[in-house]
Formats: sequence, C-alpha cells, structure tokens
Amino acid sequence: MSQTAEKISILPAPARAAGPMSHYNQCLRASFGQSLMLMLRRQRVILAAAIAMLPVLIPLAMAFLSSNHAGDSGLDVFTRLAREAHVGVLAPLLALFFATMIVGEDVEGRTIPLMLTRPMPRSAWVLGRYAAYLLVSGAILGSSLFLTFAASTALPDLAFDSDGLGRLAANEFAMFMALAANGAFALFLGAVTRRPIIIGVLVLYGWQRIAVTVPGIVDFLTILKYTNELLPAAVQATTEAAREELTTFRRQVYYVGAGKAALALIAISAAFLAASVWVVRIREYATDRAAGS
Repeated sequence: MSQTAEKISILPAPARAAGPMSHYNQCLRASFGQSLMLMLRRQRVILAAAIAMLPVLIPLAMAFLSSNHAGDSGLDVFTRLAREAHVGVLAPLLALFFATMIVGEDVEGRTIPLMLTRPMPRSAWVLGRYAAYLLVSGAILGSSLFLTFAASTALPDLAFDSDGLGRLAANEFAMFMALAANGAFALFLGAVTRRPIIIGVLVLYGWQRIAVTVPGIVDFLTILKYTNELLPAAVQATTEAAREELTTFRRQVYYVGAGKAALALIAISAAFLAASVWVVRIREYATDRAAGS
C-alpha cells in the first residue's frame, strides 16, 4: 500500500448522524490518532529524543568526572540548563522537527488535497495534529528535563524536596508553554511557506535572540521573552544593592510577570493556530500541486 493510501485509510470518514459536536470530536480524535501513529513511526522521533537527552550528561559529567564538583551548585546547573538548553534551544528545535510537518509534510508530499477531501472540519484536522505534536514533544522534552533535574541532584544545593520539586514543576510548565507557542508558530510557517524550517531557524534562533538583547520594547515581539519570564531564578537577591540593581534592570527591559507571560504565550499560540486553520481553509492546495508539478 502506498504512503498516500495509508494516510487516507488511517483517517476514517466519521458519521454526521450523532450531531455537530460529536462529529467534530470524532474528527479531532481521528486526526490526533492518525498523526500520533505516523509521528511515532518516524525515525526523527529517535533522533529528537537522542538530542533532547544530551543535557542530562552535563551534570553527570560534572558530578563524577570533575575534580572540584563539590564547588558546583546543582541548583545553578539545573537552572542554566533548563533556561538555555531546554527552553532556549530544544523547545524551538522540536517545534521545527515536528510542528512544521503538521501541514508542511502533506504539502511537500502532495497528499494534502486528498486529505482535505475527507468529510472533516479543517480546524479539527489541524488541531488534532497539533495535539499529537504537543504530546510527543512534551513527553520527550519533559523526560529530558526531569532526568536533568535528577542528575543535578548529584551536585550540592538541589534535592528531591519540596523546594526542588517546585522548581522542577515551574520549569516543566515553562518548557510546555515554550513548546506550545513555538509549535503554533512553526505550524503556521508550515502552512504558508515551502521553506518553513529555514525561515523558522532564522526567526527563532536568529532574529529572536537578537531582539531580546535590544533595550526597549522590541523583545515583546518574541516568544523567548515570555518563556524566560516563566522560569524561576537560581538564587534570590538577598542584599539591598542586589535588589536595587534588579529593580533598575526590570525597569530598563520592561519586566513582565509570570502570570502575564503565561497569558501572552496562550494568546500567541491561539493566534497562530487560528491563522493556520484560516490558511488551510482558504489556500488552494490543488492549485499549488499543479503549479509545482
């Protein structure tokens, strides 16, 4: 059976007799199940998991191979890895790995006209696939973050206590929000352009990192600003001078609290998802196929 036929056969034609909401939910589940099965069968899942587990090796190497590991703080190591590796690098990477393919894979393979002829709302088709992306990428990156935390407890100042587990939960939440927002953006790129990965790399790893270092309000146009606001700090400022310096810095960069940052990320995800659904509804993919053949 060809790959096109396999994709179509996996996705059943749901009955409409049970009512609009029941029909929509059935379509959503069918899209989710089909996309989940196809993602798990791809070799890129193994590659993504292997890359995501690399940060786990850093605290282990510091604990067992470094001669002065007693001076390394497990809290600082875990906080830096969560911010710089998991949220800053791996979350956008997994979005580019998986979310750009939610629509882009069928566009590139020229199977999307057949997929969209099924009696299914296009929003259910897109949202079901997006939910599968969140499940797979969240499981991979969430496991990596947990194992990094566990490895960091081999160093001082971090343990499986209430404070440590609270920090882990806060970082897991920030990581999930980063996956959601970056994934929605990557999904939109996959729906509107033929080169979503190239554009995504330029935006997420190029322009976005420059924007967050520029004083003013330019960083408000990035996802990274809001995900960084969700991450807990490694240590709290205890001296009066440190408090004053932190206050001045927050005024200069227009500090945003964790609550507003979470709402901003939800709004960003919803906006890009809505835009992706709108593009899938109005774009003539059959015409694109004919023009590209």
